[in-house]
Amino acid sequence: MIVSKRKRSRVACDPCRERKRKCVGGNPCETCVSWDYECHFDGQKEKRHVSVQESDRSKLDDERREQQSLDDAERDRDTVIRRVEANCSAAFVRNMSLKINPTSAPRFGLFGWNTGARQPSASGDAFTPLAINMTSLQHIEALAQVYFDKVNCCYGFIDRERFFKRLKARWQTSSEPHIYDAILTGVAALGSLFSQRTATTIESQLVAKARSVLDAHHLTEPPSLDFLTAWTLRTVYLRITDSPYATWIASSTLMHLIEVSELYSTLQSAMLQRDQHDGDDDNIRRRLVGVARHLNVWTSYDLGLPRVPYQEKDLLVYDLRDPGNYTAEILSLLPASVGLDPGKPTDGSNLISTLSELLKSSHTQPPSTMAQSNLVLCVLRRIYAQAVDLSPAMVDKVLALFRKALSCAQELVRDCSPWHQVVNVPFQIVCFLLVMDTRSSLSLLPDALDTLNLTASFYKTDTMKDACNAARLLVRLQQQRRKEDVAIFDDALKACRGVENDTAAPMTANGADRNWFGAFFADLSTQQMSEFEQVMVPGMLDGPTLLGGYDNKVLSFAYGSMVPATSFPQSGGPSLAA
Repeated sequence: MIVSKRKRSRVACDPCRERKRKCVGGNPCETCVSWDYECHFDGQKEKRHVSVQESDRSKLDDERREQQSLDDAERDRDTVIRRVEANCSAAFVRNMSLKINPTSAPRFGLFGWNTGARQPSASGDAFTPLAINMTSLQHIEALAQVYFDKVNCCYGFIDRERFFKRLKARWQTSSEPHIYDAILTGVAALGSLFSQRTATTIESQLVAKARSVLDAHHLTEPPSLDFLTAWTLRTVYLRITDSPYATWIASSTLMHLIEVSELYSTLQSAMLQRDQHDGDDDNIRRRLVGVARHLNVWTSYDLGLPRVPYQEKDLLVYDLRDPGNYTAEILSLLPASVGLDPGKPTDGSNLISTLSELLKSSHTQPPSTMAQSNLVLCVLRRIYAQAVDLSPAMVDKVLALFRKALSCAQELVRDCSPWHQVVNVPFQIVCFLLVMDTRSSLSLLPDALDTLNLTASFYKTDTMKDACNAARLLVRLQQQRRKEDVAIFDDALKACRGVENDTAAPMTANGADRNWFGAFFADLSTQQMSEFEQVMVPGMLDGPTLLGGYDNKVLSFAYGSMVPATSFPQSGGPSLAA
């Protein structure tokens, strides 16, 4: 006897599974055929398919989000790099020179960083008293007088009356070296710098003495105000005479010392050391912190290196006004300077607003005007990097500030005031005039080059020679580029010499053209006419625009979107040979 096994499908169809009937398989199965059901197996398969689809979709979403995150990080990195290069004057000069002539561009370097290093002294630091073996008290007082007349009025972080009292008291004692000796010698060294065009032996000894006192001082508690003041004097001297990296290290060290000292913080620390001789007010402290930040920010920007962060709200500048002292004018530029940090996003509208406010600000003294011009040049480099449009009125204001800055630089050089901006600002003006490349901007080139040559005639250093040579090379490269462009036009015109003049197209508008133009105006409404005049007046009546051509907004208005409007600067920078 053969016993047949009961047939049952491993997977029941959907109707049998829902009705809990036996399913023998097949498509359709016997049960569905007998009961006239629609046999299908879609449920479980569909669920598995949906599950697979959801898993794949989730995996794809994760991969897409990860790729988007990488793209955003790469984009942010590229943006920060562009900002760093825009702030860094050396990178700006290198990039713009490569666009003029990649093969003959000057090397990468901070041309015009300052007037150059002072001649080193042959004598060593063999003395230990303050300055008895160097010079007399009257000489130190005379140098200090120069410092307060030329330097402290700009960087006013030392009280004049208290300084001279402590100088006389210190001179009458023969005790061991004191930290205040670094202030006395630092002030005298800067006084010598601003009264002698070449370094003297006394100046070299004063600088060496100030450095030795600072190096020998061991910090066992938070730094005192005297120690911070001496470090600030050293940083100021280095910014005017030494290399960029030495200045950056000194300025960064100074900012870290200020952080440790909690010199000016909204939270007063019980560990803050106050010298019994201080008696200074809060304005002196604010000015010291402000000058330290000013030096660190701009040294970092020039080198493309990170600055030491500081709480901006801790430095108030509204109450720093003082007759005979324009430190507040310098410190009023700090908010805009810090706002140009490469890590902070800044769009075109913010840059235009910042530039407009800077051009409106009033700076009464040449050093303050030079600092204003330096900040304006940095904003312009950022505008150039982000291809932001500048209005003709704002361009005129920029050129007016350039003229004023060049005049101030010449005045400072003749007055034996070798601030670092007397070289840095004129050199950067030369570069940006070449970038603007208009007749009005290029007309300032002779004044800018004359300013550099004047400074080089008073300070005969290798640094000044390099700055002058680099500026002249950039102008020559632009001149050669123009000559090559003119040669191309000549070759193009030579091809038309065989064409008779009478067959050439008329160069002037005929009556029909004029009638069409008049009809065009007649068809305009009052509002449209007003809009046309706003475009027509600056573009066609005022002559060439910033790029040397006519305002293409007029063409866009007349012909629509067929003619792309040209703005300054174009993507990747305006054509340097336009």
